[in-house]
Amino acid sequence: MLRSIPEHWIERLFSRMSSLYGSRFADMWRDGDIDEIKAAWREGLAGQNDDALRRGVAALFHEKNPPTLPRFLELCRPQPTMYTPNAAAVTDDRRTPPEQAREQLARIRNVAGALLREHGAPAGGGIRWAFRLLQRAENGEHVTVHQIGFAREAIESYSRTHGQHINGHQREPGSDDE
Repeated sequence: MLRSIPEHWIERLFSRMSSLYGSRFADMWRDGDIDEIKAAWREGLAGQNDDALRRGVAALFHEKNPPTLPRFLELCRPQPTMYTPNAAAVTDDRRTPPEQAREQLARIRNVAGALLREHGAPAGGGIRWAFRLLQRAENGEHVTVHQIGFAREAIESYSRTHGQHINGHQREPGSDDE
């Protein structure tokens, strides 16, 4: 069974639309019996829940013209999230205390410095970005832990294929000395 809309709610809705649209709203119903029109709206809105009706009323403020019943029913539908402007994002609003942030930055600088000392920047290799990033972190610029992780992974991968082997001889790319 569909939820019926109370008559006083339709009265309030029509009063709201009249105050928003003025004579345009009155002209819209000029040739019809207003009681029949309100009865049709009550029947058409039957089954709408309170949230849907609130959405419809709130959307009236953005409509340039008074809506027909089918248009008002469209206004009552929720907008798909992907089209919702400024959709709420899931965020963590907690703030790190300044002393803890300083400790974390110091750890990042230490990791970056250790990687730079361990591997040394290559003269030309394709991972100069990783060493520049580590240098920025060591100099105290803002670098995230994830960026450090990516840089470390790139440097270690590069070192395996272009660096010094454990037994001391140089690795030539493409050689079969592994």
